[in-house]
Amino acid sequence: MSEIYGTYEFKHFANKGKVEKLKAVLKEYRKTAQDIAKFLWKELFKNGKLLHKKKISIKHVQSKLSERYQYVCLWQVYGVLESYISNLQNEFVRIVLNSSLSREDRLILLALNRQKAWFKCDKEEIQIYDNKETKKVKVKDYHKQLAKKIFKRLLKTNKKPSFKNISLHLDSKVVTLSPKQEGKAKSFDYWLKISTLEKRKPIYVPLKKNSYAESLEGKFLNFCQVVERSGNLEFRIVKELKKKEYIPATDTIAIDLGLNPLFATDRGDLIGRYFLSFLTKLDEKITKRMAFLQKKGIKPSSDRKYVELVNRLRSFLKNEINRTINRIVDVYKPAKIVVEKLDFRSFELSKRMNRLVQNFGKRYVKEKLQRLKELYGIEVVEVNPAYTSQECSSCGYVDERNRRNTRKFECKACGRKINAQVNASRNFLQRSSLKEFLNANLPKKKVLKMLVKRYLERLKGWKSAPLELLKSNLYFRDYLEEFLNPRQGSP
Repeated sequence: MSEIYGTYEFKHFANKGKVEKLKAVLKEYRKTAQDIAKFLWKELFKNGKLLHKKKISIKHVQSKLSERYQYVCLWQVYGVLESYISNLQNEFVRIVLNSSLSREDRLILLALNRQKAWFKCDKEEIQIYDNKETKKVKVKDYHKQLAKKIFKRLLKTNKKPSFKNISLHLDSKVVTLSPKQEGKAKSFDYWLKISTLEKRKPIYVPLKKNSYAESLEGKFLNFCQVVERSGNLEFRIVKELKKKEYIPATDTIAIDLGLNPLFATDRGDLIGRYFLSFLTKLDEKITKRMAFLQKKGIKPSSDRKYVELVNRLRSFLKNEINRTINRIVDVYKPAKIVVEKLDFRSFELSKRMNRLVQNFGKRYVKEKLQRLKELYGIEVVEVNPAYTSQECSSCGYVDERNRRNTRKFECKACGRKINAQVNASRNFLQRSSLKEFLNANLPKKKVLKMLVKRYLERLKGWKSAPLELLKSNLYFRDYLEEFLNPRQGSP
């Protein structure tokens, strides 16, 4: 069983002198991280891929950090870059699959991407997988150049990780967590010993326990994150969690993510009804503060009040997302959760608030679902969400006029009336059993074509919705002639 980790904030009582020493470490750590990242990028372009961890030497990097600290920093930077490149690989796949290239060209490009051979490929042949068969094909210069071009484009359009403001991710090489000892400083529950820039002169940070973290089964590790927020330091301790016994009571539950309410299930539940109203009120405060800051020429990140409002938003999102998903799991105990490709947006919120909610909300939902997968073994399936808000979950008819507003859905073909989010969640449930809809990156045009053809084939076109209705629907016009007047000899 793979390890499961949780990170929890502990309130600290470090005095000003200790805080300043840690800030000095953080400043040097960030400088070192940027130098290491620069070196790793250079090696990537030179060798075609990131160096193997065991082959990296950073003795040339000038730093005030001890050698142990430098290697802690290296592994953190390496992990961030590895994750970034992995995301680019996924984007590479999406671009190739949505291209008009021949099938063999696409398979060759996917094979080059799989081997991370974007900048350097000495092989004349490469192994591809076609319809469960493996075969070797010739790699032309055209393929190599195209792979390089696509990856370079992705590097330009996807912002590279910046290490200017990274947090400290410290392991046992430089940090030790110890519980309070009998007869010593009884007012504190833990002491965190952290190495500083001064050799053999660590500092000891007193911590108060986190009751929620203490209640979870597992053990605390000598691994700490030190985060700087608005000039203050936060200490987060990592705990190795024990996987819980879990007996599913429901096979599958599908949930639709919205903002009003936050979630809807295929069973008809509407959870988080006041989510949007809270965001709207907070949006007004953030917008008002931003207008003031722009007028005064002040950067938002340097304004304490703005930072507090954003932190309040983050806390609200995290707490509500965790609370509502926990409620769904407690009620249904599903073996599988079906979700859409996540998108947090609402026309009722400002652009800034939509961006903040999108960034934080997606992350917290993904983190929560991943934790459920780790702790309980719940399978998480992501389906393509295209047209789920316009498709009738009862008869399959898709029409942009079906969605009357953000809450009401009324099918123009069968007359079905239902909550719009519940309807969408039922479409997710149906799509989870259809292989073609499990590709979350499938272009919307292809999804629409599949939906229209499935509807016409299943209900034979004119025997379902009235012909006049189908003719007035832009989605069906291109396919009606073929189904009403099939070609001679066609199956």
